[in-house]
Amino acid sequence: MKPKMVTIIVPAYNKAPFIAQTIQSIRNQTYKDWELIVVDDLSTDDTVNVVKKNLDPKKMKIIQRKKNEGICHVLNDALKHINSKYFIQVDGDDWISPETLEVLVKRMEAEPPTTALAYANCVHWYYKNKKDHFHKIVKPKDFKNRYEFVTTPGMVFPRFYRTECVKKVGGWEMDDLTNGKLLEDRRMLLRLLDEHTFTHVDSNLYNFRYHGKNLSHSKNAGLYNELVKHFTDQALKRWGNSYRADYSVPSHWLRINLVPVKKGGKS
Repeated sequence: MKPKMVTIIVPAYNKAPFIAQTIQSIRNQTYKDWELIVVDDLSTDDTVNVVKKNLDPKKMKIIQRKKNEGICHVLNDALKHINSKYFIQVDGDDWISPETLEVLVKRMEAEPPTTALAYANCVHWYYKNKKDHFHKIVKPKDFKNRYEFVTTPGMVFPRFYRTECVKKVGGWEMDDLTNGKLLEDRRMLLRLLDEHTFTHVDSNLYNFRYHGKNLSHSKNAGLYNELVKHFTDQALKRWGNSYRADYSVPSHWLRINLVPVKKGGKS
């Protein structure tokens, strides 16, 4: 059987209140050459039952992990099952606009093989009293080079990957601090930027929901900041130490300024 053009990966851990909407947004795609893989990281709520009620067995499947290990383990498990040219990560509490796959496939098909990732604009919502309330639209930069990505806070959504590029770097790596449970997105993108580029699509395609239990909540800011420092320093070293990073924390989240390093190691 010919592989689908796109695989949609939905990582899930205790997403029972939201994941039916995630799946429905995938069913609503105008582009039809896709398959869905939900990877459940041993949820303790009703996530698995909700997923099974909403799956179309012809295009969708669920992988139930036997141990809760975190997002990098989940994505590496998913990567073993991906045979498509592209894949996209859609978290189990978010959703995508109907034209998402159509727009991103069109863009990536027009890009050279060195383009590893397409991303777009992200609509942010707050979930309160069982309703989603519009917050803002985030339009990220179209990064001119990898150093612009380093100094830009936050993350890009959606992350629409060229599969061969992710497999080339060996999937998601683990770290000593969290064993791969946090910051899977930034560490992957920094590694892809060793040899690849990204492209931005100016369309509102991804819907990100704040609901108080998001792992990226400010209560985790200290640990996130330490991880960002660690992966940034690693990347700058791989890229030849042309810059050193100056770090500051004006609020909860880390800010990075790059200082050119002169020959001889001084800046």
